[in-house]
Amino acid sequence: MSLLEITNLTARYASAAGDVLKGINVSVEEGEIVTLLGANGAGKSTTLRSISGLVPFTSGTITLNGQSLLGQGVEAIARLGVSHVPEGRRVFPGLTVTENIMLGASNRKGVSRAEMMREVDEKFDLVPDLIRLKDALGWTLSGGQLQMVAVARGLMAKPRVLLLDEPSLGLAPLIVQQVFKIVAEIRKRGTTVLLVEQNANVALSVADRGYVLETGRVLVSGKPKDLWNDPQVRAAYLGGHAIA
Repeated sequence: MSLLEITNLTARYASAAGDVLKGINVSVEEGEIVTLLGANGAGKSTTLRSISGLVPFTSGTITLNGQSLLGQGVEAIARLGVSHVPEGRRVFPGLTVTENIMLGASNRKGVSRAEMMREVDEKFDLVPDLIRLKDALGWTLSGGQLQMVAVARGLMAKPRVLLLDEPSLGLAPLIVQQVFKIVAEIRKRGTTVLLVEQNANVALSVADRGYVLETGRVLVSGKPKDLWNDPQVRAAYLGGHAIA
């Protein structure tokens, strides 16, 4: 059994005329980085929001380590081991970097401040660029720094699965490379990652497997090399270049 298993999932927003997700199947094994690729409106972010309880799914199943997430609230799903880093970072501008990161542990009960600060130091070890900024307010940070704070905050929940939504959005290419080095290191340190990303090239450079979504359905899935060499996927998302 996969750590995260999505089976025949359909979901819609309350204001939507029809289903956004139309029976998708996605699995994530423990220790993997799996990426969801596709154009705007394909259903990638909706998939993450369904997993974390932000969008109710109308049929199908989502299980984490064999336990159903159906009917579970957002806080309950977080306690089960799902941490969601949403698109747009959503760092509090009037709080310091340290305070923003600490907020990620708010759903954990009985954590002492001393233990929390040790864990914050571990996040600074993961993202050393933030050490000099630990007392800086959120509004003073660049887009790349905000993304690193958001990822560090998500890890404070000690998740079994980290959901990352568009971490490269709006970032310069050099900063994108830095962010994805951190993503690779997160997996190396033992956290499973489900990644939504429009930059297929960089996503597939760190992923173990990928799914391409199109209008709420899985178009194709496979290992990065298979996706690189699929003519349909290559033409639509990868700039037309195959690899040997």
